[in-house]
Amino acid sequence: MSTDSWTVTGPQTLELDGVTSVDAHVVDGRLDIVAHDDPAVRVEVHSVEGRSLEVRLVDGRLVIEHESGLSGWGSFVKRFVDFGGKARADIHVAVPAGTTVRLGTVRGEGLLAGTTAGASVSTVTGSLLVSRTAGELRINTVSGEVAVRGHAGDVTSNTVSADVVVSGSADVVTSTSVSGGVTFDLATQPRQVRINTVSGDALLRVPDDRAVEASVQSASGRVTVGGLQVTGGGAARVSGAGRAGTRGVTQLRVTGVSGDVTVIGSVPDDAPDPAAAAEDVTAPLGEV
Repeated sequence: MSTDSWTVTGPQTLELDGVTSVDAHVVDGRLDIVAHDDPAVRVEVHSVEGRSLEVRLVDGRLVIEHESGLSGWGSFVKRFVDFGGKARADIHVAVPAGTTVRLGTVRGEGLLAGTTAGASVSTVTGSLLVSRTAGELRINTVSGEVAVRGHAGDVTSNTVSADVVVSGSADVVTSTSVSGGVTFDLATQPRQVRINTVSGDALLRVPDDRAVEASVQSASGRVTVGGLQVTGGGAARVSGAGRAGTRGVTQLRVTGVSGDVTVIGSVPDDAPDPAAAAEDVTAPLGEV
């Protein structure tokens, strides 16, 4: 096992080779992880206040966190969520795009941009921005807002009371919420979407809301798909107008108590059905 470690108490820059994954957590301050074209990882620590930072490189896994003697995001949060002292850092990490990333803050702000190998982002009360990433993305937040822009890949989102907004493309989307609102604005038609909510509302935008079949289990929430509405009170099924059972249909599963779920499409209601147009091979070229 190859291990290198550093204790950082102030501004410092580290250039590291052989990094395949980054696991970085801060309590307060700012943590940015951004893809660049160089093969090495560059860690720029701009400031440290209170607890020092530990940087460890173990067999390709780079760990950056406030000194705690604990390992992993769950242990980190348990140690610092009620921490009354000072543990603040301002860190910028530049990584190759193919690096797997886990980014977490307790109260601090975080940015992840440009990586393509999948990532996990977590916060308790901070705010996170994810931009132009690819691969499987996992989001965990308690009350800190999370915004995802231009992501390509499956998404799993867990929120207690925070709002989560995601744009991009995904084949599979899974969302769990207590009271936080979630929005998924997708540029491609997903294959499967699962939404579990207690009282938080959810908005799903897909290219064609007519190509959505929904299975609903809700106590009092309202589910609207392509203008068709189901009000809670048990189990029900609803399909967007005119596309049920066809190829490319999104399977939507909703489980909720009182949260409302709305599905809207970016295709106008009067647009021709692409499946029907493909079948009409006898129409002369150029005929409307």
